[in-house]
Amino acid sequence: MGGHRIVRTAETLLPAHRQMLQLAANGATDQHIAHTIGVPLHTVRDQWRYQIRPALGAIDRTHAIALAVAAGLAHPVRKEAA
Repeated sequence: MGGHRIVRTAETLLPAHRQMLQLAANGATDQHIAHTIGVPLHTVRDQWRYQIRPALGAIDRTHAIALAVAAGLAHPVRKEAA
């Protein structure tokens, strides 16, 4: 039941929110995300707090990323060992 809610809710996420989830799933910091999408750091943090986390029903950033990966909204890229 919960998975269906995530998918329905995720449809309301903006493309920038999906990009943030994808970057974060690959280990990007908020600072790196801000630089990559061209917004101030406080905007990224506000989007996590007021848009992405509530939309996914997440309790924190890590939980939001885990929910997004579980729902197929973000796909972490496995880094090869050097």
